[in-house]
Amino acid sequence: MAGRAARRRRPASTPTSAGEGVESDGPIVDPTKNVFDLVAAAIARQDDLRAMESSHLREVMTLRADYDQRLREAETARINAIRAVDVGAVNRAAEVATTQAATLAAQVATVAEAMRTQVTAAATAASVNLAAALEPIQRDIADLRRVQYETQGGKSNVVETREARGDTRLNLNTIIMAAGLIITALVFVFGK
Repeated sequence: MAGRAARRRRPASTPTSAGEGVESDGPIVDPTKNVFDLVAAAIARQDDLRAMESSHLREVMTLRADYDQRLREAETARINAIRAVDVGAVNRAAEVATTQAATLAAQVATVAEAMRTQVTAAATAASVNLAAALEPIQRDIADLRRVQYETQGGKSNVVETREARGDTRLNLNTIIMAAGLIITALVFVFGK
């Protein structure tokens, strides 16, 4: 609009030839060529800007793809490092478990052998103690039988019924005495 207003203020032109006008300060130039030149320059500039923008977009996309690739590689390396640590921890745990199992197996074998030796020694000691405790009892029983036979031979003149009662009492007393000695020996041996 400013261009129209400026034209209106100018003094009227007089045509010098067909299609051309003359102003007081010179001939009138058709603005169409100038406008076309400006529009062509603006279009060229926009095309240049689009080409630059397209080039810039390609560059940004290339940078982004390169950055994404580097991120993927870094993440892969990080995950591989974590896996390596996990595998190392599992291997170390397996080694520790194997070592512990071997140590425990050796300890179990050692303890079992010690227990076997101890039980054998205790059984031998118990046998010796029992034999030692029973020996006087067996000697006393043998002495009692010898005395019984001698006594029986001396009493041959006694009536048979009396002999039967006496033998029964003697046998009964011998059995009671032997049982008492055995119980005393067992209490002595196992009381320790």
